[in-house]
Amino acid sequence: MTKTEVLRKLADQLDLTQAETEKLYNSFAEGLTTLLASKRGFTLPGLGSFHTEVRPEHKSYNPHYEQMMMIPPKKVVHFSQSSTIKEQINEGGNE
Repeated sequence: MTKTEVLRKLADQLDLTQAETEKLYNSFAEGLTTLLASKRGFTLPGLGSFHTEVRPEHKSYNPHYEQMMMIPPKKVVHFSQSSTIKEQINEGGNE
């Protein structure tokens, strides 16, 4: 589903214009990004929780140069789904 499709569906459900819905969507996304950038996690009840971790420096093989190289530390976002959504997803079987 694209951002446009999400915005269209939200606008219909919330009875707002697409412009108003996009402002809300962008504000929500910016707030979540700010929380993650400040090393604070957050939980969306019924969906799951997000938090950041630092992936440590490690060695990796670069096939282009055919040699090992060091990959620097990197911040990554982790998502843990809630048990509610896990049950709903698995309810449908192997479709």
